[in-house]
Amino acid sequence: GDFITSPEITQVFGELIAVWFISALQAMIPPNGASATTGGHKRKLRLVELGPGRGTLSSDILRVLTGPVASRIGLPPVTNVHLVEMSPALRAKQEKTLERYTSAASKSSNSHNPLSIEWHDHIDDIPVDDGDGTQTLVIANEFFDALPINIFEKAVDGWHEVLVDEYTSPNVLIPNNPGGGIISGASYPRTAGPTSTLASPVHHPRLRFVLSKESVPVLALSTNKRFASLPVGTRVEYSRGSVGTMRSLARLIGGGDNEPQREQGTGRKSGGGLGLIIDYGAERFFSSSFRGFRNHEITDPFHQPGNSDLTANVDFATLKDAVEDFSNVRIHGAISQARFLVSMGLEARVAGLMRAAVAEEGRSSSSSSSSSSSSPSPSVMTKEVTTTTTTTTTMMGKRRSEMIREGAMKLVDEGPVGMGKTFQVMALSSEGQDGGAGVDGGADGGCSSSSASPSLYPF
Repeated sequence: GDFITSPEITQVFGELIAVWFISALQAMIPPNGASATTGGHKRKLRLVELGPGRGTLSSDILRVLTGPVASRIGLPPVTNVHLVEMSPALRAKQEKTLERYTSAASKSSNSHNPLSIEWHDHIDDIPVDDGDGTQTLVIANEFFDALPINIFEKAVDGWHEVLVDEYTSPNVLIPNNPGGGIISGASYPRTAGPTSTLASPVHHPRLRFVLSKESVPVLALSTNKRFASLPVGTRVEYSRGSVGTMRSLARLIGGGDNEPQREQGTGRKSGGGLGLIIDYGAERFFSSSFRGFRNHEITDPFHQPGNSDLTANVDFATLKDAVEDFSNVRIHGAISQARFLVSMGLEARVAGLMRAAVAEEGRSSSSSSSSSSSSPSPSVMTKEVTTTTTTTTTMMGKRRSEMIREGAMKLVDEGPVGMGKTFQVMALSSEGQDGGAGVDGGADGGCSSSSASPSLYPF
């Protein structure tokens, strides 16, 4: 693939997200799941993931939510999983990854009945409530960065849109195989001279940015005080798709548009829910983050169109603005991914996995030693074989444990381009689901949409 996401790096990522869901739910669910009811109905949980990739993240989350610890603390059962995915090929991979939770044998492994999984092309296709007392848990990891953006430039007469055009001059030369380098349209040679190293140059249209001739009405920018004092010439990347998706997400979590949805004649509101958005970006707008990814490297998005994944940083402030009129939904954060994962127990979980890796290899070593000792080999040779096997196996265990640690540390690296710093985490909760838990936002910007109310830990 062109990129690797956090769930593919380490299982700890999904496990700690599940731990956060549990800790947040415990703030408002009675300790005995059987008594956790809404209008006389037992509470249930459903998991929603936007852009589930191979299904790895959902699988890691479900392993915790349906595991023995969840049963021991009386967590309501997970009954449904909703995946927003348009690709038939990825849907097939997700089905394969999650089959352990959907097969008849799943009850013996996680004490829950087999889960129902539904796929949707769009988030709006998901019903607000699957049934009586259902609470929704939403995860969107590296989803918003893939949504389309528009780019606008501020001018004296208003906002002009930055459009994509093509060079049609026959003198623009493109090499047959540029080799993956980042080359802007202006840097291509106009002619191939005697010393040119281009192999068989061909004439080819070249994409470029151009500015719309007329100003365009952009209500979201012209009415938002964040953009009022920007100087002429400033460019703003704005994602209408992100705004629409954020509002749809708020409806799922809040149970309706602006008030909790109630069934006619019962007075029962939907179960509400919780959500996490994890992506690279910040609580500010970006001017030129639009780029391509190919073979794990950043590329010019206009280089070999169609052969790169396109992405842009996420403006978390715009996501907040999108749901400010939802009185039944609260926003928490954003905070850095490093702060979130460390606060949820990353170090302890990684240490446990490392110990387990070494111990597992040790058990394999003991088994191998026992097998070698029972063979008819000479005693001296047996001792040498056993010692070599034990040493090699122990080294393998140590290497595996170090790989576990290295993978986890990538997620909390707070270097200039480290995932721990560039990735941000924002949470949503339906009104009444913060339960007074947690602390106020800290130094890296954690806050809730209501400064007078407490935030969910660790926001």
